[in-house]
Amino acid sequence: MIGPAALVPLIGDLLDHCVAGDLAQAAAVLDQVVEDGDDADVYGLCIAAADAVLVALQEPARAGEPLARILAGTTAPPDPHRLFAARFLAAYGRDDRHMTVALFRAAAETADPRVLTESVCALLALVCGLLRPGFTTPCTERT
Repeated sequence: MIGPAALVPLIGDLLDHCVAGDLAQAAAVLDQVVEDGDDADVYGLCIAAADAVLVALQEPARAGEPLARILAGTTAPPDPHRLFAARFLAAYGRDDRHMTVALFRAAAETADPRVLTESVCALLALVCGLLRPGFTTPCTERT
């Protein structure tokens, strides 16, 4: 367990690296959270990433732009990791914490630990894509 005191700056660093396009550093921080943290830490990362989008939508240039409309403009994700990301972010935007927990548990409790990692990567890609147009994921080709 990393714990909130150490996790908060790591999440800030991760999002800063993502938005700045420093994918190697973003991947290194993500690896640290996944390897050193527990499910609560990784869930905290997901919540913080989703919250970053909601905060960004409060900026004057995007004020009044509801998250549901932003997500509605995308096509249905073709893979389960991107589907997790879209559903998690949509549930968070609706303030449906029961659904965010259920989605996270479903990904975390599979027999293959890569499912959770890839789902979190997809969430980060979606979040950072919304924070910085033209973003590419720090999770490309990760296994």
